[in-house]
Amino acid sequence: PYYEVPVHVLRYCDDLSARLLLAAQQQNIEAFAETLAFTDWRFQWIHPFRDFNGRVGRILLAAVLFKLKLPPAETAVVDPDKKERYLNALHESDSGNLSLLTEIWIERLS
Repeated sequence: PYYEVPVHVLRYCDDLSARLLLAAQQQNIEAFAETLAFTDWRFQWIHPFRDFNGRVGRILLAAVLFKLKLPPAETAVVDPDKKERYLNALHESDSGNLSLLTEIWIERLS
């Protein structure tokens, strides 16, 4: 429900801050990709729209890439063949499994 959004956003910010610190300490592609996967999925989960909060989500992902001192990476799914895989990964993430979305981010960072 809409009235839970502020609470979810606060938790999201706390979780993301902790994940950013951990990824910065670990300095490996898996930690970076998992942080980006979490950033991507959780933002869409909190406040979903038909267009998946595209512009705002991409800005947020670009900020995380910058914070982690990573080069720019693909943040939008433009290839129709990749879109289904991305949507499936988001759906799988809803059950707590970020591995598919993390794989996508590893590919984007490689």
